[in-house]
Amino acid sequence: MKLNIKYRFYCLQLFVASFLLYSCSENETPISETTNDQARLSFLIKTASADKVLVTGDEGSFSSLALYIFNKESQQREYSELIPEFTPQKLQEYSRSVNVSPQTKIIYAIANYNDPDKVFSTPVTTDLTLQQLENLTATSNTLTDSNLLMIGKKEVQVNSANVVAEVPLERLVARVDIYMFKNQELASSNVVVTSIKLINQVLNTNCVLEDVSMPAPITLRNANHLILGGDGLQLMPSDLSGITPDKAHASFYTYRNMAPNGKEDASAPYLLITASLDGTNRTYKGYLTDQGQTINKYSLLHNTVYRVIAMLDHPDNYLTIKTTPYPWEVAYSEIGQAVTDGDYQLQPYNGSDTGATTGIVQFPYIKNGEARDETSYASYNFSLTAPAGAVWTATLTNGLDFTFGSNGSVDGTQTVSKGIARKEPYEIKIGATKPWSGTSKSTYFYITVGGVKLKINPKQSNDARQFPGDNDTDILIRQTEYK
Repeated sequence: MKLNIKYRFYCLQLFVASFLLYSCSENETPISETTNDQARLSFLIKTASADKVLVTGDEGSFSSLALYIFNKESQQREYSELIPEFTPQKLQEYSRSVNVSPQTKIIYAIANYNDPDKVFSTPVTTDLTLQQLENLTATSNTLTDSNLLMIGKKEVQVNSANVVAEVPLERLVARVDIYMFKNQELASSNVVVTSIKLINQVLNTNCVLEDVSMPAPITLRNANHLILGGDGLQLMPSDLSGITPDKAHASFYTYRNMAPNGKEDASAPYLLITASLDGTNRTYKGYLTDQGQTINKYSLLHNTVYRVIAMLDHPDNYLTIKTTPYPWEVAYSEIGQAVTDGDYQLQPYNGSDTGATTGIVQFPYIKNGEARDETSYASYNFSLTAPAGAVWTATLTNGLDFTFGSNGSVDGTQTVSKGIARKEPYEIKIGATKPWSGTSKSTYFYITVGGVKLKINPKQSNDARQFPGDNDTDILIRQTEYK
C-alpha cells in the first residue's frame, strides 16, 4: 500500500506552539519506548534560500527525504524514516516531532535521495549508521534543478522537556551561470555565441559537509549547451547590478571540483565557448577563476552559485572571465542579528592612501620619479567585526575598465574583495585594467553584506564625505591621465 502524505506547514514557532501534525511513513523506525525518553524534539528541515534571487526552477524544493537521529555520544540510532515521495507536490520544508532521550543528538537528512539517476555507494535504508552516512558517496547520471542532492546535519543539545531546532539543507552541487558580452573593440562586429561547454563537470561526490575532498576516482564529463538562433552579443554594461540568473546564456550543475593547492590540473573546470565573429567561427577558452582570487582558486565549491561574466575581446580571440561566488545558503529563523553602522569601517590604507582619498587611479603612473607601465591603486583598509560569520563582498559597477588588485601593499600579503567578519582589517585595492586611452573612465565601488549595501561613505561632521561620491554607500573612482 502506498500512502499519500499531506502536510500543512507553519513557521518554526507556530509548529511548536500548536504541536506538529505527526504523520507515519511506511518506512519509519521509531525510537524504543524506554524510561529515558523524556524529551520532545521538534525540528524543521528546510531548503529556502536566504537570497531567493539565486534559486531557479525546483532548486528550492525536494521530492524525497531520508531522516535519522543519532545519540552523539554513543552514535546509537534513535530514529530513522524514509519518505520516498511527497505528493501531490514537492516540499520546501518538512517538520517532525519525536521523543528522544535528554542528551545531545545529531539530526541527519538526505533530500532527493530517491532518484533513478543517482547511485549510492551504500543503499539508503533506515538501518544506516552515522558512520555509513558520513562515508556515503553518490554518482549521478544527470544533474538538473529537480534532482539536486541535499544534505542536512545538525547537533542539537536536548536539555529541556521541549527542544526546537532547524536543520538547513545544503546542496551538494555548485551552479555555474555564464553571462556573455563583447568588448567595446567589437562594437561594430556581429558576435553570436553558438555553444558553451563546461569542461570537467564532476558527476560523483562525497556526501559529507565537513570535508570538501572529492571521491577517488572522480567521474568527469564535458557538458555542452547549444545556442541555436541566438542574438548577437551586447556590449559589456558598466553596471552589472541588473544581471540575474534568468538572463544567463547557460547554466551548469556540477558536484564540487577541488583543485589541489589552488593549482590548475587536468581535472580543473574551464569553459570552451564557440562564437561566430562576423561569420567566422572561433573558439575561446577560459578557467573559472579570477585574477585576484587567492582562496579555492580553480575550484568549484558545493552549495555555491558562481556568476561568471565572460567577455569576448579583440584582437587575438581574447576571453576575459570574472567569477563571483555567492553562497547558496538558507535563512535561519533564529538568527536575526543585522549589521549595524558600528560593526564596520572603511579607511584609506594606513590612513592616507592618495588613490583612496582622491578616487583617482592612473595607468601608467609615476612612482618615486620613475614611470611605471602598470596601474596605480586606490587602497583601503576595511574591517567588519560583527555579526560572527557575516560575509562581505566588494563590487565594482564597471568590471571592464577596473579591477581588484591581488598583491598587498606589504610584500607577501594578499588583498581581497570578499571576506568574513573578524577583528583584523582587510586590504582592498582597486586599479585600472587598461592603459590610458584618452577617455576618462569611472566606476563605483560598494560593499554589501547579505545583499545590503553598507554605508561606507557617509557624511562626516563637517558635512563632507571622506571619499568621492554623492551618496552614503558608493565611492566614485576615476581613471585619469598622468600629467
